[in-house]
Amino acid sequence: MILVIDNHGFTTRILAHQLGAVQIIAATELADLHLEDYTHVVIGHGTGRVDLESLKSVPNLPVLAIGAGYQHLAAAYGHRTTARAQPIYGQLLTHNHSASGIFAGLPNPTALISYHPWRLVSMAPTEFSIHATDENDAVLAFRVQGTHHWGIHADPAALQSTVGATLIDNFLALAPRQTHAVQEPMVPRAPGQRVNVFTRQLAGELDTSSTFINLQAQASAAFWLDSASAHLGQGKTSLLGTNHGPLAQTIRWDVATNQLDVETNDTLYSLNGDVLEYIADHSWQPAHVPNFPGFTGGWVGYLGYEAKQTTIAGPRNRWRASTPDAYWIRPQAFLRYDHHHQRTVLFAYQDASLLDVLESALVFDPTPDSTVTERSSINGRWRLSAEEYQQAVTRIQKQLDYGDAAGICFTDTFTMDADDLDGLQLYLRLRSRNPAPYAGYLRFNTFDDKLEILAASPEKYFSVDTEGTIESKPIKGTVARSHDPYLDVEIAKQLARDPKTQSENLMIADLLRDDLAPVTVPGSVQVPKLMAVESFATVHQLVTTVTGQLLPGTPVTDALAAVFPGGSMTGAPKLASLAALDELEAGPRGIYSGAMGWVGDNNTAELSVVIRTMVLDDGHLSIGAGGAVVVGSDPAAENQEKLLKAQALIDCIAEELQ
Repeated sequence: MILVIDNHGFTTRILAHQLGAVQIIAATELADLHLEDYTHVVIGHGTGRVDLESLKSVPNLPVLAIGAGYQHLAAAYGHRTTARAQPIYGQLLTHNHSASGIFAGLPNPTALISYHPWRLVSMAPTEFSIHATDENDAVLAFRVQGTHHWGIHADPAALQSTVGATLIDNFLALAPRQTHAVQEPMVPRAPGQRVNVFTRQLAGELDTSSTFINLQAQASAAFWLDSASAHLGQGKTSLLGTNHGPLAQTIRWDVATNQLDVETNDTLYSLNGDVLEYIADHSWQPAHVPNFPGFTGGWVGYLGYEAKQTTIAGPRNRWRASTPDAYWIRPQAFLRYDHHHQRTVLFAYQDASLLDVLESALVFDPTPDSTVTERSSINGRWRLSAEEYQQAVTRIQKQLDYGDAAGICFTDTFTMDADDLDGLQLYLRLRSRNPAPYAGYLRFNTFDDKLEILAASPEKYFSVDTEGTIESKPIKGTVARSHDPYLDVEIAKQLARDPKTQSENLMIADLLRDDLAPVTVPGSVQVPKLMAVESFATVHQLVTTVTGQLLPGTPVTDALAAVFPGGSMTGAPKLASLAALDELEAGPRGIYSGAMGWVGDNNTAELSVVIRTMVLDDGHLSIGAGGAVVVGSDPAAENQEKLLKAQALIDCIAEELQ
């Protein structure tokens, strides 16, 4: 068995996939183990401080210490001299190496990704055998003389460490090891409530706006997951529904108290329980399975950012959101509209007459949107001034310089009074002015709430299809588009070439690969598209696609929890980033930067990241925005990026108030 020491990093679990049969422990547990029970020990890179003294008692046990671990291993053998910190996270680092040991068979020189700022220097040749150096002769890899203990500055599990797998194989060859795969435990799902399902299909171009206005009029909660940019080739299917019907449920959750409020058939009650567990335990089993891809029944709603308190092992939230930490609808009846084929499918569970209710709301043949562009002034403010925001960026960069993290996604919140705003009308303007593939409108007037969510998100949080294929598309890198078509093309090219943006994107890709590892089949996590430019109404963005195969028997809600909150909205490593954000941000994020979408009864899901979104809560409006801070960030430019991401939303408000 291979022992892997988790040092609060963000590639440890994807490294475990490469290694095979492993046991992962926290660094604090190392001293209490019988190391003779293991064939190999691997110390993952991370931000913790690991005491490796106990390894000195087993010199013949193969040990590989990565990143910060390589520095801790050297310290255990008495060496602490380092060069000045060089934080160049997510960039290839040239290794001039010995072509032996763990570097056998690798090109020389070879390039590997590093996430550690400190490089060892002046290592005594009597104590350490040097196996790789940089251009300034700083030590990038060493072996402790007379042992099988290796330290390497780079991270072989990083996505662009393309020879990392060979390096790992060389390390494993230092001693016999178990070759059988660990059998993952099957997680049985309780059988859902068995119900009949009725469908009806209608052809014609649906006016989704007018249809939703009709559909939601008499309901206390409603959803519209809106492929508003389907006409641009982005998105395909829209979902519309409410909590109408005796079997429908609406649930609200508070992470601080773990109180779950439930409304069904005009009955209200509360219980203690995790919202994702409740969703997983309250599925329906159709008497026959509707032959349609995507959502055919389940839950629609959101999970707010502060729900991280239950998905991340660590300290409790510093901030408490004024909005519920989760809100979900279990619709008894809903409709789907296929924009490409102009086909509407109505769904009703148990009661076929609900199909007639749905059909009576349909409106066909959309009318053109208005072209009014006049804007009034609006009174709102950010929590942080431009100076305060830039000062916080500078503080983050000092943490990055020291190696506490590789990048941190810092955000702020714009707020204003919204008594004069009609949320649904404002959303109609938003979807027209800033169409997005993951647009959407949620309204909750249940439990005495007055909550509306108006989303124009371009970012896919993740999806799981009926074959168990997971796909996530994190965004890192945003620039404004130009009305000049030639300049617009050049702006997109510059975005793709920008080293800072590439660094942001790569580290989040590695973080997401690591988040997915515990819930995916080993070896299945892939990156079919790396840093592709995708263009939206007002911005170009750099998008990476990460896929994997869900472990058999694993509830899709476990996968949702495994990657929550999305790494593109936190930073890497995630735990260190969240701690820094709790300290530096001026309040809760609430719904912003959480996840919004649907979870299906057939263990499928599709959710977006809650960005480019307005939240109306009892007469108050808020907009969250920010960006990833890396070593190469310019504080003033970071503040401008925040403003850019919010500008289209603020413009819609100004037009609506005209």
